[in-house]
Amino acid sequence: MNGEMKLTDTTLPEKVCMQLASELGHHLLPQTSPKIDGAEVAGWLLYSSKLGGDFFDYHDFKGVCCPSSAHMRIVVGDACGHGLCSALLMTTTRAYLRARGMQPGTLSQIVDDVNRLLCMDTESMGHFVTAFFAAVYGSERRIKWVRAGHDPALLYDPEKDMFESLGGRGIALGVDPQAHYTLNTRSGLPRGTIILIATDGLWETKYGKGSSLGKEAVKDLVWRHRHASAALIADAVKRSTIDCYLNSKAEDDITFVVIKLV
Repeated sequence: MNGEMKLTDTTLPEKVCMQLASELGHHLLPQTSPKIDGAEVAGWLLYSSKLGGDFFDYHDFKGVCCPSSAHMRIVVGDACGHGLCSALLMTTTRAYLRARGMQPGTLSQIVDDVNRLLCMDTESMGHFVTAFFAAVYGSERRIKWVRAGHDPALLYDPEKDMFESLGGRGIALGVDPQAHYTLNTRSGLPRGTIILIATDGLWETKYGKGSSLGKEAVKDLVWRHRHASAALIADAVKRSTIDCYLNSKAEDDITFVVIKLV
């Protein structure tokens, strides 16, 4: 019939949906580095495809849960899998953490509550999110953190000239609604302390024929740039990661945040 419209390209709605989801995911990432008294922060994310499950976020709720710029919350997370499902799980987790983070409570209480909410969403799906949730008190030279099934962060101590892991008990989010997460604290950190929070995609960055960048190579990069700013340290790690993919494609999302006490 003349004038009747027929939809012959059934993939168009899916393409539009993927594009919108991709734009939303990138828009939700921090666009600038936060200002913290006594600390510098810089982050970066590389998606392995148009949609990813990695994220990082800065909670700067001055006047709500953070009365001054001396306190900043930072989260790095990794939703399992790839594609639209992991992207939706990532944005949901980000929203839960932000909403709950604006209410009173310790980091562990916040993560406990967010985990219960996620478990209601992921029940019988087998999906989960790993996360490292930290609160940085730059001028007080201390950090608090909760680890939810995520790789431990790396801490470089300039006085000891050595690295150590910031671990802690806690399973991934969305697995067990009864799980309780441990609040960890380090204080008395010297000026020049560097903390790197990353997803496993960074350590597993491939170069050459199947070799991985690895934590030791990342530690070496941080050490060689230990006197630089957080932004320059992050840029060095970023450039090294990009160099690995000059002739290949990233197999996993890569995300990290660098914190330096100044």
